[in-house]
Amino acid sequence: MKVSCIAIATVLFIVVPSVGAQPPITTKPVQFKKGESGATIKGTIKGDQIVDYKVRTGAGQAMVVQFRPSNPSTYFNVLPPGSDEAIHVGSSAGNAFSAELKAGGEYTIRVYLMRNAARRNETTSYTLDIGIAGPVKQGSAPGLGVLTLVGLPGDGRQRSSDEAGLGVVGDPPRVRPDASVNGA
Repeated sequence: MKVSCIAIATVLFIVVPSVGAQPPITTKPVQFKKGESGATIKGTIKGDQIVDYKVRTGAGQAMVVQFRPSNPSTYFNVLPPGSDEAIHVGSSAGNAFSAELKAGGEYTIRVYLMRNAARRNETTSYTLDIGIAGPVKQGSAPGLGVLTLVGLPGDGRQRSSDEAGLGVVGDPPRVRPDASVNGA
């Protein structure tokens, strides 16, 4: 009898999925082209897939993220280094993020479908524009100065990283290649 109970418990453990089990997360490092401090990423996810984009920054730099999904139930969060608590929650804060980063390190930009769409196994494609700009605190990276954010090529608008908003919603966060940031 005792052996039967152990066998049944073992089968249930293997067959029944864990309550609250998280889907696997795909991690992708973000590499900026040499001389640039911004990148545009295009991707697709389906159902409960999650993609974490890892971006290295210095303390005191600014991060700008613009997100354009094909499915309105797709969002992104921003998580600071070493934390699972988001500093930006896309489902409530929207598809744009900009902030001066107090801590340097590896930030996570997490792309996901909301549960309603994930349960229906919906698919979404998206474009994620990521830019890093601004001064690096003394001693963290000699020779880096203030970078200038620029809009789309040919739009005639240029905005410095000191201006409010760190760019205009809808513009990809591009940075003039007059300095090296993020190891590029």
